[in-house]
Amino acid sequence: MRTRTAPRDRISFPHKVAYGIGGFVNNLLASAIGGMSIILTLALGVSPALVGLLGLFPRIFDAVTDPLVGFISDNTKSRWGRRRPFIFAGAIFTGLVFALLWQIPAPAQFRLKLVDYGADGVYSGAQAVREETEAEAVGVGQAISGWLGTAQRMDDVEHEVVVTPPTLLTGRWVGIDLPLADFDQLTTRGHLAQILLSGDLENLYVDNVYLYRAADGAPNPSAEAPPADVEGATAPATGAPTPTLPADDVISFFSDAYEDVPVGYFSTDWDRSEVEDAVAGGDPVKRYRELRFAAIDFGEQTVDASEMTHVHLDIWTPDETPEGRSDMYYFWHFLIGSLIFFLGYTVFATPWVALGYELTPDYNERTRLMGVQNFISNFAFIIAPWFLVIMTNPDWFRNQIDGAKFLALMVCIATIALGVLPALFLRERVAPPPSAAAAGEPEGKTLGASAGEFLSGLVKTVRSGPFLLLCLATFLIFNSFIMISSFQIFVFIYHISEGSQVDGAWLAGIVGTVGIVAGFGAIALVTWLGTRIGKRRAFFVSTAISMLGYALKWFCYQPEYPMLALVPAPFLAFGLSGLFTLMGSMIADVVDLDELKNMDAQGRSQRREGMFGSIYWWVVKVGQAVALGLGGYLLVATGFDIDLGANQAADTLVLMRAFDAFIPLAASGVAIYAIAKFPITEEIARRTREELERRRGAGAMAG
Repeated sequence: MRTRTAPRDRISFPHKVAYGIGGFVNNLLASAIGGMSIILTLALGVSPALVGLLGLFPRIFDAVTDPLVGFISDNTKSRWGRRRPFIFAGAIFTGLVFALLWQIPAPAQFRLKLVDYGADGVYSGAQAVREETEAEAVGVGQAISGWLGTAQRMDDVEHEVVVTPPTLLTGRWVGIDLPLADFDQLTTRGHLAQILLSGDLENLYVDNVYLYRAADGAPNPSAEAPPADVEGATAPATGAPTPTLPADDVISFFSDAYEDVPVGYFSTDWDRSEVEDAVAGGDPVKRYRELRFAAIDFGEQTVDASEMTHVHLDIWTPDETPEGRSDMYYFWHFLIGSLIFFLGYTVFATPWVALGYELTPDYNERTRLMGVQNFISNFAFIIAPWFLVIMTNPDWFRNQIDGAKFLALMVCIATIALGVLPALFLRERVAPPPSAAAAGEPEGKTLGASAGEFLSGLVKTVRSGPFLLLCLATFLIFNSFIMISSFQIFVFIYHISEGSQVDGAWLAGIVGTVGIVAGFGAIALVTWLGTRIGKRRAFFVSTAISMLGYALKWFCYQPEYPMLALVPAPFLAFGLSGLFTLMGSMIADVVDLDELKNMDAQGRSQRREGMFGSIYWWVVKVGQAVALGLGGYLLVATGFDIDLGANQAADTLVLMRAFDAFIPLAASGVAIYAIAKFPITEEIARRTREELERRRGAGAMAG
């Protein structure tokens, strides 16, 4: 029987938005701490293994502190309520810690990229291919499909090497000798077309740019460098060392010692630097000012560097060249900082989750609240994919660490400005239980008594049958999705795109975008269904739709028609959208039932929203870690071999597709069975509320 929501149980739309903004901050913080960590490897060279540990250890700590903070929040008594003080302080503390986490010393960088135009000897970049395709194709869908079909014609290859101190020095000529073998992705050298200079050295003088052949494979440095210029010099007073290599072993682009091959441009229209001719010690040099990146472009011709072994250039800079810190310094800095961050994050997030369970006692209004919250929260996932683009944009920042510092500051400001809004504008509707003094009991508790109460509450929470069913359904749906998502990109690359990483990446991006957009519509529909046909039936519908999407993967992921991969995406969006819209509302119903079950004769019972919320998200976090690990094992189990490239075995591709489609399909079916056993219907929730208010009075729930 569906009942209308009483006016006193309604939450105004602005208040729903205020709660949803808390969810946005929650997701923003989670995305930022994970998504920005790649900069530790890209900009600082920290081992990916250490970065992986930085993702693991703090999350273990987070899983331990969640129930503790939930328990403390449940038992807090203050004039501002049980949740709001934690949300307010947690948002401010977490934002500040996150900004400070990225205030780290970084080494100076000079980057050198070599670009080869491939066998066709011409630039085949994304823009050229896209323009050609759009001229041939008719309609948006055909244009994208045609682009995916022709992108494999791109045969350009490139690779960038980073030079840092102690090689870099201030105020003296430094010879840079890099083995071409270090440019791993430069798989061909027969049509070399560009040398790109970039980094965070604002002022740079360059001389003696050439390729050379070393018979024994060892670099052949120039003659001894001249002494350092006077301290504080802004330009070199002496010329670079004169090269001594035989001319027959050199392809020179800019050097007085050799005959240079023609160079098209030392400065292009798309450079982010001022390039000019200068003189150092009587020798002509190139001066780069405000260097972000600049290209030495060979113009209409390309250079055959197949027989060359090294690239050389001499550089001089007046800029400071700090060495940064060791891998272990960065590891301990981020480990300690991340532990502090996750403590603050838990102090904010756990009470915020719990607050949502108690804002209204109404069965349907809880669903509407969680629908609005989930809708607003998902905007964080639209922003998060752009983090790396922001941090690595050379037009905005000298280096990636400067980009990370700026982004961390923006996250800090957003966290503080938005995170405090739920604490400022929402009011808790559940009154705390009568004080011990009022009940004739002694005030205060010993540490042992508090620990015993914590363990007792923990046991009662995990023994709640309805709650365990919700945790099981979440574990199955969410973690099966995470498990296959860790290798789904391989299906796009090696099955649909037949080994083309460019095609597969673009297709994955398009499909992901369609899924995100569809998710907003799914949230709105599931919210509406939950208030019309009940939460369980709405869960059945949303999960069944996502199961259809998983089944469609088997038929739509076809190399002949790559854009068919878009078809399952809107159906798949219902899985997580329905799950996280309905679970919060259903947990709130479980909290009511738990309060009634544990109420004493005086009408006293501890409501444990914090404990229920923290245990639920503990299951999500631990399950996610397990799912990511199992995803890797599943990929290995298919027989996938990265060395085979596009030539993966047929059985491997079949298993990859089967795991991708049918593991989450089967898990979703079991989740539906679990929720079918969930006992709390709208009628039962209504009777539970009436009995609670009869025993403890309706005033305890009044706002």
